[in-house]
Amino acid sequence: MSNLAIYGGDPVRKTMLQYGRQSVSDKDVEAVKKVLLSDFLTTGPTVGNFEKSLAEFCGTKYAVCVSSGTAALHSMYKSVGLNVNDEVIVPSITFVATANAALFCGAQPVFVDIDPDTLLIDITEVEKKITENTKIVIGMDYAGQPANYNSLYTLKNDTKSEFNIFADAAHSLGAMQNNKNSGSLADASSFSFHPVKGITSGEGGAITTDDATIYKKLKTIRNHGISADYNQRDDKVTWEYSIGEIGFNYRLSDIHAALGLSQLSDINLNLTKRRKIAQSYDGAINNMEAVSTLTSLDENVHSYHLYVIKLDLEKFKVGRREIFQAMRGENIGVNVHYIPLYKHPLYSEFRLNPDEFPNSNYVYERILTLPIWPGMTDRDVDSVITALDKVVKFYVR
Repeated sequence: MSNLAIYGGDPVRKTMLQYGRQSVSDKDVEAVKKVLLSDFLTTGPTVGNFEKSLAEFCGTKYAVCVSSGTAALHSMYKSVGLNVNDEVIVPSITFVATANAALFCGAQPVFVDIDPDTLLIDITEVEKKITENTKIVIGMDYAGQPANYNSLYTLKNDTKSEFNIFADAAHSLGAMQNNKNSGSLADASSFSFHPVKGITSGEGGAITTDDATIYKKLKTIRNHGISADYNQRDDKVTWEYSIGEIGFNYRLSDIHAALGLSQLSDINLNLTKRRKIAQSYDGAINNMEAVSTLTSLDENVHSYHLYVIKLDLEKFKVGRREIFQAMRGENIGVNVHYIPLYKHPLYSEFRLNPDEFPNSNYVYERILTLPIWPGMTDRDVDSVITALDKVVKFYVR
């Protein structure tokens, strides 16, 4: 076991273990099949049923399903009239869609540094970046624990600002903060149902909110800006509708909704599985040299969409890239989440100074994502721990 696979040793696993993967049951397949044999493949009743169940699960009045997590972010931003010259404060480490959705609206994303222990948005840095043009501050629930929304609301009240507080909750379905469910912690929250997320609809997303005005706008935005959808026109026995604003074809089909609805019914079981895997990792990593876990806020219950570790590079003979490659050589599908947004060529025109983001710079070089998904077996989990221990011991000083 002393020789790494990349140097000719035997790998811990014979086949690659993905960092994330969908878990689809026979019940999920039957739910999709039922819709395929029904009268409606889209704009039918299943989407509404999914929205009702999702709102109930999150503890909100409303949920609106759309075609992707990116569509959810874009629709959520547009629902409050985000426009040219407006600013959206975004954490510097997140998936690019969190910021790109602001560009879709002609607005400017304003990046702020993250807390180095949690990788959540740094509230102190948010305060420094608030201007009269700040329309939205978005917390990103990194890896599955909610951002500190209480602190964001306190900041809003203290600064007497008028910005909206939104949540990019793509990672945190099933998480909680102060006994409130993810999806109910901000003015509105966006979710993704990509296959590696807490539940999947294949592709899909949703926005949850208690705000009736946002809800009504979302319903129009996702359907070309049309004032009355097919069902409303059918009820009134009319073909007439009006379009008063630009909207999009962001509808979720009933096929996708059927899968999402079926998956939602099993989410608590799958959350338990994710938390059990995380607990196994925690126990092993606490006994490893030069590796640590991220900090969880006391008020949070984590959903563990991702399990991210930090490498104490000063104690290693190599950098993160070599450790990444060695883990892949052992057939452990590690990953990195995420490259800081200001490092992407897309944002070079903003002429951002990397020195403004010392925490992001430091953390990015040290983070590594371990595999975690509900279908992992105990043997899978043990193989991740064995490989990590093997690689760490090989490279540690």
